[in-house]
Amino acid sequence: MLTINAPVFDIDGHETIEAPDQDGIRSLTRRNSRVATLDGSAAINDFGYSDADRTFDVQWTPRSKAQADNIMRMVKSYSRLIVSTREGCFIGAPESFNPSDETVQLRILIERRLDQ
Repeated sequence: MLTINAPVFDIDGHETIEAPDQDGIRSLTRRNSRVATLDGSAAINDFGYSDADRTFDVQWTPRSKAQADNIMRMVKSYSRLIVSTREGCFIGAPESFNPSDETVQLRILIERRLDQ
């Protein structure tokens, strides 16, 4: 389960997504860079993990057209949305919203985790 909420009071600013595709939510990366060296090896710099490097690619089948329309309204209205998963609460910027006849795709660039 996943919830999407407006960052300020909005009487309709919340939606629950019952069964999102988990692959786009669980992925993460570390802050790494690799540079080739003259001896044929490589130097790797590892600056650790940050929630700010995550992107949530949420894909689901909407329970109604009204749900998809409300999320599209929030994406248009707010520069940040609150996304809650089993892992925690995050605030992020909606990058794209792509509805189709059967599924909806929403991409959110995570800014930070809220529950730490």
